[in-house]
Amino acid sequence: MSLIVASSSQEQYGGVEGTRTQTIRGIEAPSSFQNYFTSPIKIPVDAEIAVESVKIRRDALLDIESATLMYKYFGKLQTTDSTGDGYVQSRLEMPIAIRPNPGVYNTEDWLTEVTDKLNISYGNPEVFGKYSIAAHTDAGGKVIATKTSIDQRGDGSASNIVGAQNAVTGDTMLGQYFKTPWNIVHDDWIEGTNWTVANQNANKTNDGKLITRVIANTSGGMDKACSMIGNGCPIALVNGVFNTFVKNAASGWRVGLSRPQMEYMRDTTRTGGANQRANLLPGTADFTTNGVYVTSADYDAGNGTTGRNQLDYYDYMVENNGTDIRVYQLSVADYDVSTATPPVIDTTKQMFVQSEVKYYGNTQSATAVPYTVAAFGGVYDSVEFRITGDEVTLWFVNSGTAMYDTQVVGNTPGAADAAPRGNKRWESFLPISECKNALYPRIMIKEAGESVVITDYTSHWNHNSARTATAPAVSQSEPVFRYPTYDATTLTFTTGDDFYTNNRVGRHQAGGANGDQNLATIQDTKDRPYCLSQTLRCDTKDRLIVDQAFVSEEISTYDNMLVGDVGVNKDHAFIIGHINPGNKNYYLEGKYATGDFAGQAKMNRSIGFDDRSFIDQVQGVAQGYATAAGNGQLVIFTSSSPPDYRVHSAFVRISNMPIQSYNGAKTSVSKILYHLPRFTNDGREYGDLFFAPGEKTYVKLHNVTPEILNNIQVQIVDVNERPVTDISGNTIVVFHMK
Repeated sequence: MSLIVASSSQEQYGGVEGTRTQTIRGIEAPSSFQNYFTSPIKIPVDAEIAVESVKIRRDALLDIESATLMYKYFGKLQTTDSTGDGYVQSRLEMPIAIRPNPGVYNTEDWLTEVTDKLNISYGNPEVFGKYSIAAHTDAGGKVIATKTSIDQRGDGSASNIVGAQNAVTGDTMLGQYFKTPWNIVHDDWIEGTNWTVANQNANKTNDGKLITRVIANTSGGMDKACSMIGNGCPIALVNGVFNTFVKNAASGWRVGLSRPQMEYMRDTTRTGGANQRANLLPGTADFTTNGVYVTSADYDAGNGTTGRNQLDYYDYMVENNGTDIRVYQLSVADYDVSTATPPVIDTTKQMFVQSEVKYYGNTQSATAVPYTVAAFGGVYDSVEFRITGDEVTLWFVNSGTAMYDTQVVGNTPGAADAAPRGNKRWESFLPISECKNALYPRIMIKEAGESVVITDYTSHWNHNSARTATAPAVSQSEPVFRYPTYDATTLTFTTGDDFYTNNRVGRHQAGGANGDQNLATIQDTKDRPYCLSQTLRCDTKDRLIVDQAFVSEEISTYDNMLVGDVGVNKDHAFIIGHINPGNKNYYLEGKYATGDFAGQAKMNRSIGFDDRSFIDQVQGVAQGYATAAGNGQLVIFTSSSPPDYRVHSAFVRISNMPIQSYNGAKTSVSKILYHLPRFTNDGREYGDLFFAPGEKTYVKLHNVTPEILNNIQVQIVDVNERPVTDISGNTIVVFHMK
């Protein structure tokens, strides 16, 4: 009888037990190695061989499939089950899919991959890039759980970026920061030709950006030739401020906030510029032709071919129309545009409209009638939008020596001078939804020679007109929150980092998709999952329907901000496993719905939540698996276990001996000798493991004559007899031959 000791680490090749930690290829690979004998081994007739013992180092690795994903959610949580779709209609935020790259990961690399995917995922600017998932270890360094942390950026009131410089480009709110959001064919409609932007302010004491209209207005109305959007940085949602001095644009102006706007070439095979182009925006109906005054009198100057009024779009807007001061917002109309006056309620025919916000004539209003241009100018010189979480308020401001503000829209009390106004949907701004949590400044000036001055614009970002993720501002180590772009040379539209632009249009290469003749390339350079149905679902919730007859008692409600203004008053949740439809935690809609198919969430085990499909902040704090610090600004989820590492069945095989065992998985003769257990006797699965069978299983060599063994080829294989990839270090196998 003989013992044969085989080791993957061999002195003649530089390997010494305890000094070499890993060899991944060659004859010393821990799962496939050869040993040569200077004194050959004599194998007697009718010899049998068995495994005496095995020592391996099994690594904790995860197999991540291409279908592996989860969903993150930041918004209003459902705390009770509900009949019908009431709870679905009550929330304005949407779950966002997170899909890691498939592959084999160790713990550190896997958690880095998840962190990276969370941080580049589109969504709310307040938490964009603020995710972290890390291993939680015991005193001995063993991974026992994962910790997922989400922070918020917090109070943005001190981040007025009007005069701030980009550390890379030196740019401020000048030049290409302001662009026309439409008509890509008209390249002359640009800064310097239709308007100028200057770092000077001859009209006010405070510094600001002076925007002056250059091009003459020959239409008599608001011709949109000086309509622009600031495509640099989204406004802060915690104490965000957008203040514009409008006194020197007495003939007419619009000031507001909007989701990203971008026109791009869609199909060059069609005739007519309007037919070739596409716009990100939801088209709004014009009700002025129906005798119902719900929009600006000039707002009907839209796309004549499609009838979609997209050319001067605002989510929230205040306007001087030359006669009086009016306020508007994007909403869903509750009647059919085709009916006669007065309109008939028909919720089955909802349409987007720029509906008037009636800031006057109500019990709590600051004025009984709309301010005339003269009345407004006699008291105020500026308009100011303020953001408090998900509520937008509007203020009229006197910036002179008297300096006072009057809140005209907003139902939530704020500072001492912030009297709450009407809370009905037609007299307040609708809450910010997922589609519009990235809001950008919008400006329109009616007449040449007139100007406005942006004095305050608060954002967590500096100007990124020429900034990339690889060349961020020196002062900013966090990711850049990108605005969508269009390259007219390559006909390439690239999504931004907001929810809306990523889910508004399908992504495909030039040449069309599913029969569409779209010749543009629509891409997301970060390759993030998307769903085309979600923006429409988000924009048409019941909470966004506004009664245009000004009689409904429906009110707008808001989540606002956390105590101490440290963040938006919303909660975090993750859909990490299958959720049954109808459950209160069934957050997913449309194509995002989970089910027994490859699109369902299936990451619970890989991040340590073996027994949960859904985790949320409120439940987590109550049950102890989540903590909320800093008044809820920082939320940490701690799993109940470590990631569920793969443990493939492993077998010891000698490839150069005449062994005859049988492998049903391969339907063939095999050279496998021994099945390695999953656990050691002391219950360990990973690290240095030692196995010694209590009863050896001998396999015949079927040699009828004595033989000489010069070398032995040992492999640790899976059921398909391929060398396993989850072991490292030095592998030692001891064989017993008789």
